[in-house]
Amino acid sequence: MKIFIKGLCLIFLFQVLPASIYGQEKKEKNWTLRGYVKDLVTFNFLQENNLFNESLFVDNLIHNRLNFKWYVTEDFSLNLEVRNRLFHGDLVKAIPNYSRFIDVNDDYLDLSVNVIDRKDVVLHSMIDRAFVQWNKNDWEIRFGRQRINWGTNLVWNPNDLFNAYSFFDFDYEERPGSDALRIQRYIGVASSFEVAVKMADDTEDLVAAGMWKINKGGYDVQFLGGYANEDIALGLGWAGNIKTSGFKGEMTYFHPTESSDSKTYLLALTWDYSFKNSLYVLWSGIYNSSGSNEPSQFETVSFTSNQRLTAKDLSPYRYSSIVQGSYPIHPLVNAGLAIMVFPGDRSMFIYPTVSWSIIQNLDIDLFGQFFWDDPNGTFESTSKLIFVRGKWSF
Repeated sequence: MKIFIKGLCLIFLFQVLPASIYGQEKKEKNWTLRGYVKDLVTFNFLQENNLFNESLFVDNLIHNRLNFKWYVTEDFSLNLEVRNRLFHGDLVKAIPNYSRFIDVNDDYLDLSVNVIDRKDVVLHSMIDRAFVQWNKNDWEIRFGRQRINWGTNLVWNPNDLFNAYSFFDFDYEERPGSDALRIQRYIGVASSFEVAVKMADDTEDLVAAGMWKINKGGYDVQFLGGYANEDIALGLGWAGNIKTSGFKGEMTYFHPTESSDSKTYLLALTWDYSFKNSLYVLWSGIYNSSGSNEPSQFETVSFTSNQRLTAKDLSPYRYSSIVQGSYPIHPLVNAGLAIMVFPGDRSMFIYPTVSWSIIQNLDIDLFGQFFWDDPNGTFESTSKLIFVRGKWSF
């Protein structure tokens, strides 16, 4: 708790500079500066093994983000977003080369640096958005590090060829970006066409694809195709409603260019509904033809880590399904629960959440992540994590 209180104090200290900037700026300006500071305390209840002898590890992450946008002209803008993270605690001390473990989100350009890299503390700074944007009539062109989000689903996104992300990484709301060129043209009210190319040194990292969006029968439908990480990719996605509930889906077929690799089909569906009493429920499932009914321990660990993912490896399981619900138990307090199941080996992931909006722009959140497995015929918890987070936005 002392770590958490210290972190909250630093949150307020980080606000002095932005507050002074806004206070001095009275006339209309052609730039904006936004961001936040978060303090995340993690309680990790580890099983004792050859590497870790202790059962409880406590770690702290202080996370500052600055989002800068400059409207150079009416049609041209520049965007720069910086992510600074200070890690310290038990796991930082226990894991060798911890700084290498966290530095996984760079793309073609290396835009990150470990400002402090010691055995007990690591300060990692990264530019995860840096692009120029030009808009004219129905055209939009972006060049630089940006997020290219082609997914429609709310949990798994097989259509997200450029920036796949893990559902478990709840503390990175902005999601990873790519060093890429993106050209988009809007056709009418609800239709568009775009092409994007991700910078790469080899075919393993190259992504080049196009997407066409239309609206048909009340559904937003998208068709995509291209080259993605040594595969020819063809995809379809949609988002609409069944009466008063939402219905979304994505499917993508990956055809390998190397004969030794196997073809992969991914299909993800989502249904969600909001009741009149503000209760929100969601079901989503994904099928991965290359997934396993019983992934190895290494695959499962990678699945829950913050490694950089591709659309093909959103889950190591062949079948995955999640049920999620949230309800405002008070105007300032929202509670939620998600249960993810993997029928192949009877594994289960439980994710409870509580969010409290203390005052405007200041929130306190409580999260839990519990992974249950059946490795030896005995259903037991193999990973237990509790997170407490404070967030101040400016």
